[in-house]
Amino acid sequence: MKNCAIYSSNFDLNQVLDLIKALYPKDSIQVTEDGTSIQVTRKKWFAKTVNRFTIMTSRTQPDEFAKMINGMGNFFAQLQAKNSLVHEKLLIKISTLNMVIGIETEEDISDAFYKELLSIAERLDGPVFWGSRQLLHWDGKLLMDLDGNSEVNDFKVTAHTSLLHGDLKETETALSRKERSERILTERGIPFNKNLPAALPDEGACIRSLDDIAKRAVALCIVALKGECVGSGESEEDTDEVVERVTALYSASGFFSPLEQAFIRNRSPKIDEAAPFSWRYEGYLVMLWALGFVQKLDEPTGVCDVGAAVSILKRYDSFEAFKSSARLRSVNETLDAADLIYRYNWVCVDSRINDRQTPGDLDNGVVYERHYALNWLIRYKDQSWDEIKTDT
Repeated sequence: MKNCAIYSSNFDLNQVLDLIKALYPKDSIQVTEDGTSIQVTRKKWFAKTVNRFTIMTSRTQPDEFAKMINGMGNFFAQLQAKNSLVHEKLLIKISTLNMVIGIETEEDISDAFYKELLSIAERLDGPVFWGSRQLLHWDGKLLMDLDGNSEVNDFKVTAHTSLLHGDLKETETALSRKERSERILTERGIPFNKNLPAALPDEGACIRSLDDIAKRAVALCIVALKGECVGSGESEEDTDEVVERVTALYSASGFFSPLEQAFIRNRSPKIDEAAPFSWRYEGYLVMLWALGFVQKLDEPTGVCDVGAAVSILKRYDSFEAFKSSARLRSVNETLDAADLIYRYNWVCVDSRINDRQTPGDLDNGVVYERHYALNWLIRYKDQSWDEIKTDT
């Protein structure tokens, strides 16, 4: 094998260069001006070997990197993993990644070079994609292969907090919002992380427009409807008929994200492919709340009343009628909800990572879906729907 890749939550190009220089102090090292390509030439008697390290990060190539990580996460999410804990932690780890280092060699990777690569992965605290089928822990043990097998029972997940929060300034209003959220958590008896920053912007932030939110509400309702139909065993014909009818009624064919569009066009999705979309009723509820159709978001301790939520859209016989009846919620209220769900999601993720029961009867799935939807509403990192991150 002549290539592999190392992933990391870090994004510091200088650290990578320093690691390589420390490993090869006597060899020739060439670096491109932007630091994203490093070539190491090792001379041995009358021969030489050339190893290349090509680096992409969430800062140097944000769009390409986001697309790559999103695809990687979706791929591993669909695997039938033998160890559910490792699977869940691996998906969390993938969501934190900010760097990939592609390694290319002129000869097959030797045992010595393999150990050197693992030492780099250890320092960067990231997994190694080995061959075309295996994702390894930095100690060389199998995290997961394409058949869902693992050689570890558990592993520690870390993230680079400076990327998630380092550019944020904790303003007075953001700190006040954080204190409000922490009071709610305290009143509910839910332990929380006091070190989480006041991560959201002030009231001057620009949230999504009423038109965009209304379109997203309709799209989420339709994809959730199809997910529900597939999950309940409805026939392809009946499922297609109802989806096409509702889509036409609300002129929604252009409302779907690329991933949603692919799901809608898939006439025979498997149940596990449909399951994530059936959860989108929770995001749909958030949009109804943002549009003023729902007065209050209840505590995220159970799934929403799907019948009641869908009945709201059913009141209107066109998208324009639905949109014209909406009243956009204030930015302040939206940011309050986003800050609170951010802290709830930290509690859920921390509980999963440490294999503890989630406190306060919080429903992990509901919290995640609401966090996802609210991050879209507040333009968190200005990401499109399919690329939303729920950083904690």
